[in-house]
Amino acid sequence: MESVEDVKRRHEARIMKVRGVVGVGIGQKDGKETIRIYVQEDLPKIRTKLPESLDDIPVEIVVTGSFRAL
Repeated sequence: MESVEDVKRRHEARIMKVRGVVGVGIGQKDGKETIRIYVQEDLPKIRTKLPESLDDIPVEIVVTGSFRAL
């Protein structure tokens, strides 16, 4: 089975092209590894473009607003 890091790496560039996505990371929810997709706003037009899972790894949508380098 592929690691969550490998799955994230393979899909990250495509996910980052979705307007409103500001980042992709790895997290845990209910004791299971997830791929986290960070979005500026929780909008239906963004959610419909994002998967619920990637290669059997659950996806978690996290609303963060914009990221800015300090």
